[in-house]
Amino acid sequence: MRFPGCRWLTFTTLLLATTGAIAASGKDAQTWLERMSRAVRSLNYEGIFVYRDQGNLESMRLVHRVHDGVEQERLLALTGSPREVIRNGERVTCILPGDRSVLVDWRQSANPLSDVVPMDVDALRDTYRFGVLGDGRVAGRSAMRVAIEPRDRYRYGYHLWIDTDSHLLLRAELVDAGGRTVEQLMFTHLELRDHIPDKMLQRTVNGEGYSWYRHETPPEPVKDRSAWQVTQLPPGFSLKVSEWRTGADDQDRRIRHQLYSDGLASVSVYIETPKAGDGFVGLSSMGAVSAFGRMVDGYQTVVIGEVPAHTVEVIGRTLQHDGSQDHD
Repeated sequence: MRFPGCRWLTFTTLLLATTGAIAASGKDAQTWLERMSRAVRSLNYEGIFVYRDQGNLESMRLVHRVHDGVEQERLLALTGSPREVIRNGERVTCILPGDRSVLVDWRQSANPLSDVVPMDVDALRDTYRFGVLGDGRVAGRSAMRVAIEPRDRYRYGYHLWIDTDSHLLLRAELVDAGGRTVEQLMFTHLELRDHIPDKMLQRTVNGEGYSWYRHETPPEPVKDRSAWQVTQLPPGFSLKVSEWRTGADDQDRRIRHQLYSDGLASVSVYIETPKAGDGFVGLSSMGAVSAFGRMVDGYQTVVIGEVPAHTVEVIGRTLQHDGSQDHD
């Protein structure tokens, strides 16, 4: 689930008419994607990018470095409500001066580039097709345009511009099954650096006098079987995280969180006992994000992710409780 103002989305635009070209250039495209995956996570760089969603346009500054083998980055909103995200390894601190709050959590990614860059490109071949679409140019840099096309209707497609020199992602677009652009991200300035000083990664607000919300324990690999199971999981998706979380507005409120991913797209399932008068039932979409709510055995269940509405509805309707006592 998104934290307010803390999730920086990326993506889109895939020309479905190029399916033949995509099939013919799949091997070359996979090579480009693998180079991109390594570059995004291993290079030192800073830049400014713009993000468009539902007609809204925002500008953000990103600084990324690798220090002693650990990824570190700082993301700062240049427009709209003040927001700042600091990442050190997997620990992410999100600062919201407007709300006078700080959220500390564990995330695999806070970098919008990492969100759209798969860790294991080869693992996606069963659910996506790859293709090289030709040359391009972004932020004054030469780029190669690469497509990631879904093989079914359970996920979106991607159109990526990859820097021909550094292999960093320069532009990303996400499209739905009808070819409509859902989200866009594009760098207007990007600079590679040999060294990034500590001061470029320091937050501008110390958080004194702010409300702090912490989730101190990092997610562990899935070990124990949850009392909650999805009986009709879309092809390619598998359970990655199963954990207990606390509510951001109520530290005593416990929420079961289960994360499913196909290696690129991800879906979160949240389960909790509803408060009196509360409850979300049905389907809702906003931009690339779809959500489906349903009551199951007195529990409020919500499935949410940057996937087509059909995907969250299938998962939500086939989420079942086996009647046993859930545990940590």
